[in-house]
Amino acid sequence: MLTRAEALSDVRDGKVLPDKLTTATHKHYLGIANDMLRIYREGVGVTRGELHESIEVLFRGERDCPARRIKAFCRLLDDRSEYDGAEGDAAAKLRMQVFRLAAPKFPIVKTPETMFEHREKDVKTEIATEMGRSWEQIERDLYGDVTELHRLESFPGYDSAEALLTRYNEAQLQAVLYNATEMRITARHDYKAIIRAAKLSHLMHAATRKGDGFEFLFDGPASLHRETQRYGVWIAGVIPTLLLCRDWELRATIRRFKGSKWQPSLSVTSNDRYKSSLKALPEFDSELERVFTEKWGVEPREGWTLRRESEPRFVEEKAFFPDFTLTHETGTKVLFEIVGHWTPEYLAQKRKMLEMFRAEPLLLAVKENSAESYGELGMPVVPFKTRFSSNPCV
Repeated sequence: MLTRAEALSDVRDGKVLPDKLTTATHKHYLGIANDMLRIYREGVGVTRGELHESIEVLFRGERDCPARRIKAFCRLLDDRSEYDGAEGDAAAKLRMQVFRLAAPKFPIVKTPETMFEHREKDVKTEIATEMGRSWEQIERDLYGDVTELHRLESFPGYDSAEALLTRYNEAQLQAVLYNATEMRITARHDYKAIIRAAKLSHLMHAATRKGDGFEFLFDGPASLHRETQRYGVWIAGVIPTLLLCRDWELRATIRRFKGSKWQPSLSVTSNDRYKSSLKALPEFDSELERVFTEKWGVEPREGWTLRRESEPRFVEEKAFFPDFTLTHETGTKVLFEIVGHWTPEYLAQKRKMLEMFRAEPLLLAVKENSAESYGELGMPVVPFKTRFSSNPCV
């Protein structure tokens, strides 16, 4: 994702407008994007700083191109790159060792003119011999903790120039949501995918039936009054999945800008022609769920059949989407919900929601350190550390 330094948006009439490249205005960016990918594909061994300079050169003749847009492209290219570079402590220790060995040789000069001076090349050779490494290896690692000096090792990159531009628009939309205090998504299709993405992002959410669809409310920062930025990043994590869905509307309230007395809003719909960087919707909302599903398999166990993401249950207009439905050959049904180890705020809201649906035949799998508090709900609880039985009903 982008950082604040690379985020670019405008505010008009109380609406936040993320920077967006369109075919009508930025069709020529396709050629620039191809050039950017070429620079990185051919840039193995080149430093990060040099790569960024090359990207900046591409945009020098481009009118109406903010510096943040160029920085954003560099960030997105770096996100798909692999660089070398020593850990900070290792680089610092290496410098101390080199400086200690070089200190007795000062002054060190290119070409000695007096008997008290030492030739730089000779000193480097002596240090390399003392350390048992070539000077080229030492020099490469000497400032390995300086990001700009990291050298590109490989560039898995993007499939195409179109993919890079798609990711740019998606990333700028996500960046606006870093400051979101509340987000509402109304969906008439693919709502299970939205729930899955929310769980993947560890988001607190509430679902309400609305017409022929559902409205999902994400309001963690507004209720917590802290860590808004971090929660906003989690909210932004839903966007790639949402952009693959059909027929949806997103409305978000953005934390007011410094010096402003009002909060602007973001409004986006499936008709705005955003594209997702994902190739497919996520299949599971957690590794725990994936392992459990695969371990269960497709055949019944002790007469029980497992079904993932069954239809929602309702209390008035409030909706609950259980992780699984277990159906016995006798017709008995059990809703199976997994409660992982997330934030205290999330766990508290989860308990509140489950209490609302306590009339349902619920079976909970809860992390051991939270199992006791969930036991107070009067529902059967299966405590677990890292995994649970392949058939929790037995």
